[in-house]
Amino acid sequence: MINRNSILDWAIIGGGIHGTYLANVLVRHRVTQRSDLRIIDPNDEPLAEWKRVTANVGMEYLRSPKVHHLDLEPFSLKHYAHYKKCSGDDFMFPNDRPSLGLFNDHADSVIEKSGLSDLYLEGFAVDIRLKNDHVVITTEGDTIRARHVILAIGRSGALNRPGWARHAAADGVGICHVLEGSFCRNQIPESGEIVVVGGGMSAVQTALSLASGDRHVTLLSPHSLRQNNYDSDPGWMGPKYLNRFRKVSCFGKRRKIINEAKNSGTITHDLKRKLTKSRNKNECSVNIDIVENCSVLTDDLMLLSLKNGEPLAANHIVLATGYEADCPGGDLLNGLMSNYDLKCSECGFPITDTSLRWHERLFVSGALAELEVGPASANIIGARMAAEKIVYM
Repeated sequence: MINRNSILDWAIIGGGIHGTYLANVLVRHRVTQRSDLRIIDPNDEPLAEWKRVTANVGMEYLRSPKVHHLDLEPFSLKHYAHYKKCSGDDFMFPNDRPSLGLFNDHADSVIEKSGLSDLYLEGFAVDIRLKNDHVVITTEGDTIRARHVILAIGRSGALNRPGWARHAAADGVGICHVLEGSFCRNQIPESGEIVVVGGGMSAVQTALSLASGDRHVTLLSPHSLRQNNYDSDPGWMGPKYLNRFRKVSCFGKRRKIINEAKNSGTITHDLKRKLTKSRNKNECSVNIDIVENCSVLTDDLMLLSLKNGEPLAANHIVLATGYEADCPGGDLLNGLMSNYDLKCSECGFPITDTSLRWHERLFVSGALAELEVGPASANIIGARMAAEKIVYM
């Protein structure tokens, strides 16, 4: 419990990968005591959103290598796997990418070792007020005060829904998004034609995980499937590209560089091989086309009109079209920017100093830190890169 009138040393808004890693760094490096730190998140346990989303898409292996995790020592996950006598199947070539199960088990062990679960406060931050000597955070049912606040907010609240899907939903068509909180695999028919819309990692993972038995899945991608084992070139994790990037003073140019550096809508080579096997078994097919509209034929049959091909019938449609590219944070960030005249670029993202300080008492991490950290900012390695700036600098 926190005394309502007490002021914490640190508060982190967001309990995902970034918020949890930053809390671990603050505690383990004795920057603050556990009693002086809290993590505010809508969920009641660490990494709840991460675990929900990765389970929804049917992720089996991470895209990140084994040295990217929540512990401080780079080879911690490798040592953990050896201690648990994990098999070779728990890592995927290249870069020994860990299985989701291994990554989550290791993350849980790190959280337990550092006592982070006790630091979580369930709540959704709706307002932030910057005072002279502290910050006031208001949730739906509580008020938290802290001398330093880190915004580690993800993009989970802003799903990318194509225009045709929004129009269909307005007409009462039931189209689910694999990343939304209400997504439930049990509601997907066990037989028939399932259409998964999207062309990136989450779309292919979803299609492969749903293709089984009497259920045939069509992956409907707006572009040909592009292969790349990395979200962005590994050079963006260090000085190879970042030194030159940080010399760019125009933040509009930085945004352009970031967008061009991201390998958006690409899949790993192992996923492409697995998809090929599934297609050979006639469990899954791939259609490269763009949906123009969707109509309802019967209660369990829909028809997708495509730009270049024949109409496609579906018993169930799943969107795997990712998140919006807009700045995360919504009304919370808009309020901060308007009330305190905080600097942001034309793209809407914060302009911080080199320590990711947006205000004397306010720091950012994850996607919010892209203009300083670069294209890898929202990834697992981005949490470590943010910590190096916020804590070590």
